[in-house]
Amino acid sequence: MTQILVTLNDDVASQTVRKAIELLRGVASAKVFKGNAEAVAEKRHQEAYVKESLTRAFDELKRARRGEHKMMTDEDLWQSLRLRV
Repeated sequence: MTQILVTLNDDVASQTVRKAIELLRGVASAKVFKGNAEAVAEKRHQEAYVKESLTRAFDELKRARRGEHKMMTDEDLWQSLRLRV
């Protein structure tokens, strides 16, 4: 998936632009974010990190259920933390 960030002037009707973008072939979705572009970018970065972390954890759980991977127990976690200190 590829994303394009478009910044509009305040006097432009954002809903009209969003609807026009949605009419383009190949557009999966179009969303309107109002506010600071840096704050929006930071929120997107955080959402991507959470999605990646949850996907990795879910994949690990699926491998453990299939018997391909042993899940870490709480004792294993404490042991690894003790070794780092």
